[in-house]
Amino acid sequence: MPAGATRPVATIWLPFSIAYFLCNALRNINAVLVPELTAEFALTASQLGLLTSVFYIGFSIMQLPAGILLDRYGSRRVHATLMIVAAAGCALHAMGGSFLAIALGRALIGLGLAVGLMSAAKSIAQWFALPRVPLALNMLMAVGGLGAIVAAGPVGWSLDYVSWRMVFSAAAGLLLLASALLYFVVPDRHEAGSRQSLSTLAAGFGVVFANGTFWRLGLMMAVMSGTNTAMQSLWIGPWLRDVGGFDRPQSLALMTWLALAAVAGYIVVGTACDWLIRRGARALTLYKIQCCIVIVLFALIALAGREAMPLWFAYFAMGSGGPLVLAMLSRRFTPEFTGRVNTASNVLLFSLAFLFQWGVGVALDFWPVIDGRYAAEGYRAAFMVLTALQFAMFVVLVVGEKPQTAIGVVGGVAPVAKA
Repeated sequence: MPAGATRPVATIWLPFSIAYFLCNALRNINAVLVPELTAEFALTASQLGLLTSVFYIGFSIMQLPAGILLDRYGSRRVHATLMIVAAAGCALHAMGGSFLAIALGRALIGLGLAVGLMSAAKSIAQWFALPRVPLALNMLMAVGGLGAIVAAGPVGWSLDYVSWRMVFSAAAGLLLLASALLYFVVPDRHEAGSRQSLSTLAAGFGVVFANGTFWRLGLMMAVMSGTNTAMQSLWIGPWLRDVGGFDRPQSLALMTWLALAAVAGYIVVGTACDWLIRRGARALTLYKIQCCIVIVLFALIALAGREAMPLWFAYFAMGSGGPLVLAMLSRRFTPEFTGRVNTASNVLLFSLAFLFQWGVGVALDFWPVIDGRYAAEGYRAAFMVLTALQFAMFVVLVVGEKPQTAIGVVGGVAPVAKA
């Protein structure tokens, strides 16, 4: 019996969690480095925005090809190889002497980290018993949350002693070590799609995108997680300043505590879901309950104004239910589709996260900026639109989605345990 079958925490969860920690840290690191990069390269605001966004360009471009590769060659090989690409991107970023060089390095980092979550989700779904999958994914995402915290606090403090180039040089070395850990520790597994041609695997996306279950669960996850991502990675900071009335040190401290609340939430919510599923609860029912609570919290935040701080803590702690959706989707399709289903879901999520981040800014521009602060009314309007979108998708989910068996075009039907 392969080692992963008897020690999945040590041989599956731990290597992928370490890799995901690095993925999240590098995804969030540029926010800390803005002063250094702007000063050294004399960046305009548009160049700074482009430099940050090219990460997501590389990330998004790789999603659908990565889904094919995951189902053909498996998470171990694909993720380990792509992390070498990310390490090369870090090295180029560290040595770059021009805007073009560091932008190319940033794009390579995004491309190389494109399967950080989805490769882990595929392997966890393969090696863990179904009732334990949501807990394993929540714990993995909690570790990723720690990576985001490290990118803010410790990396920011380290810049008093080392240059930003040394930070990226160190990141390149850590990515190579993580790649080796994945390749040599994670057990091999025969992939159901390994004997299919690449064209057949590509055609499999048609099966995914034609399936109603994928759209109902995937879009619900994309709307919920996209909103959460837009808030946590960008708009919570300006909101704390503009609506909450906090100064910069207070805002930084609160953002750190909110990130810790999100990590704690992954652990608590994941443990609770694990306990309930093992006692007969359906993952779909739990997801609907979680979505309902989160939508209500976000609506209250939109209405509460500066009194919403406790609600923000509850909102980030409750999360967005992504691990439950990934666990369900992994069983709604036969195993040879897992990689393509996960990466297709990721395309939806990050596309909506980008649109939501940009859309909030567009909404704020309809109100005057006073003393460098955006209007509270603008936040309220934007947040209510996001609430309405989440509620609309929730209605579609509740009305249209019922427990089902797995589907696919090749192979047998995967066992389904109260999805």
